[in-house]
Amino acid sequence: MDERELFQEALAGRLSRREVLRRGLALGLSYPAVAILLAACGAQPPGGSASAPGASPAGAPPGSVNPVATQLDFVVWSYSVETIQANIKEWEGQDKAATVKLSDYPWNAYHETMVQRFTSNTPTDILYNGGDWLPEFAKAGWVVPIEDKLDFAKYRDQIVGYALADMTYNGKAYGLPYYADIVSFIWNPTVAKKYGVDRAPETWEDLAEMATSMQGKGLDKPVIWEFAQTLPTSLETFTAMVMSRGGELFDDAYDPIFEDPNSPGFQQLAFMADSVKQGFAVISPHETDVAKAMNTGQNAFTVLYNYNLAAMNNKGTSPLAGQFELAMMPGKTHETLGFAKFYNMTQMAVDRGDEATKAAARFIEAFGGAPTGEYTVAKRWAVEKGLGFGQLPLFDDPDVQKSFATWVDVAKLKEQEKIARGKRQTVWTGIWGEKMRVQMGKALAGEVSVADALKGAADEARALKQQYGA
Repeated sequence: MDERELFQEALAGRLSRREVLRRGLALGLSYPAVAILLAACGAQPPGGSASAPGASPAGAPPGSVNPVATQLDFVVWSYSVETIQANIKEWEGQDKAATVKLSDYPWNAYHETMVQRFTSNTPTDILYNGGDWLPEFAKAGWVVPIEDKLDFAKYRDQIVGYALADMTYNGKAYGLPYYADIVSFIWNPTVAKKYGVDRAPETWEDLAEMATSMQGKGLDKPVIWEFAQTLPTSLETFTAMVMSRGGELFDDAYDPIFEDPNSPGFQQLAFMADSVKQGFAVISPHETDVAKAMNTGQNAFTVLYNYNLAAMNNKGTSPLAGQFELAMMPGKTHETLGFAKFYNMTQMAVDRGDEATKAAARFIEAFGGAPTGEYTVAKRWAVEKGLGFGQLPLFDDPDVQKSFATWVDVAKLKEQEKIARGKRQTVWTGIWGEKMRVQMGKALAGEVSVADALKGAADEARALKQQYGA
């Protein structure tokens, strides 16, 4: 910690008098400098009295004001951190009353990290959150509804339905979208045609027939699944595939229904396990690995977050750019999962007082809203990174349309998004997801039967429901 950081922490009230004094002397600060730090946090300097309100700091011209910005602690997962930092720098230059300290953590450790930060009261004012964790964090009192902190009414009708649902808990909207997207079925028609397939599959069974045929003609692994037990994405892509069969993992009362052999959830995990066992599919642990594999021409079909299609069709980084296409999700209904990740204010920010709360609200609105009339940050993510968005006006933005048209069939994307929907979530489903992924991993590896894996996951769900309620 340097002198500037110590001053900001003292001003924010995050350090005791003793800690301010100890750290100041440890940094080798002079007595007048330590006195200023103690005065900043309202403490009495040793051997003297704190400055009266409105008094000038030592060494400052009489009557001058010492402008110190409110520091906000912003926590994200590690994706395009350089873009986040650039957005922060621009906002700080415009706001001038607040600064932002950014912390980022790996996506597959994010939930655990945030729980640790909250339970240890590690300073956190704003965070990336998602619908799978919102009920848990909200019930624990760690996060607060954004609609109580800014004029959310002007945005409500401008947000995609599944995104709004993901940001809502107990009827209250908790955030503004960082990004919103769908899970997509992505394929390479060029590779598929080379091995005798000239259309996208209509059903999962159709995919199995195509893949088996292509394998017989020389393509060893036509299908590649993204899966890792530690990766939250793995359960979301699986949920999307269950939805494409017209199903859900839980009923309206949050009782598990996927252990029934006739359920879409059971059928889909059985299909995936069989695809690996029969040898026409392979598993890869992360979306970036899947994208690289697809760019070798050794795989033709996959299921990923839709923004990956932008990277796969990027001519600057992908050898087979331009060959990849979006197809409707195979299955009875062709539905898919729609979701949102969003900016969320914490109770810690509110507890710091009015200035920190207002600064956090300004930040969230600037990043997820349109305080100047334009969704500047969301648009940047869409144009530069291909991220989906939850803000409806961006669908008609010429720059966004032009950018998206370089990597996706926009009409097909809109067709799929129209039947995307959110998943059923409650306080404990985020915790349960970690257990479910372990069971899925065992089934996909052939360590246990699909029936045993899903019974284990269902038992975990019932135990959590009994502990936390629905």
